[in-house]
Amino acid sequence: MSDLDRRHALARAAAVLGLGGVAGNALGVAFLWDVPSPYRPGDVPAWLAGLHAHPGAAAASAWTFTAGLVFLAAFAALLPAAVRAARPGWLAAGAAVVAGGALLNAAGTLAPLVAIRFLPAGEVGEAVGRALLALTLHLDAAFNLFLGLGLLAVNASLGAASGWPRWQRALGLLAGAASVPVVLQSVSDAGARLLAVSGPLWLAWFTAASLRRLWVGREPPGQG
Repeated sequence: MSDLDRRHALARAAAVLGLGGVAGNALGVAFLWDVPSPYRPGDVPAWLAGLHAHPGAAAASAWTFTAGLVFLAAFAALLPAAVRAARPGWLAAGAAVVAGGALLNAAGTLAPLVAIRFLPAGEVGEAVGRALLALTLHLDAAFNLFLGLGLLAVNASLGAASGWPRWQRALGLLAGAASVPVVLQSVSDAGARLLAVSGPLWLAWFTAASLRRLWVGREPPGQG
């Protein structure tokens, strides 16, 4: 297998993982539609009560979030080998930060299930449940910080040599810049509301990047 063929094969594998990551995170949000105040620090007790009221949705959300984050981490891990960047060192560093942040977040996305399934009723169970949700919230905030920094590094590294269009690199930079301040969701509902802007942007970037990776095998040599 030539280097170009190998790069195309890795690109297509990354594309499938990227689209799986987008689907997992989108479904994770959708399953929490009827749960009040998810991932917001201002009313963690309402979040916990909503999960108790909708245990099926809580389980579906936790598992789809976890799978989606692992898929995003795998996508990021394959990206440096699948893409020719103008600054490959920064591409590898940015991808590693994205992957690390995604895996860190995945470690906390199953904590809500523990909070509603394995704790005793009463004040102690409620207190521990709220603490588990707070841990989930803080890990998600860290993910958004690392995702933002990683996307900034990845898209700044690509350059014209990558074959990626300028609009796609600009979208990645915008998504990265919008994701960094979401770290404030750990302490502020206003920070959590920034997800309404950053979430669609980074999901759009991963979708566009994945679809481009699927198409790359059809491009002539020297592209993407």
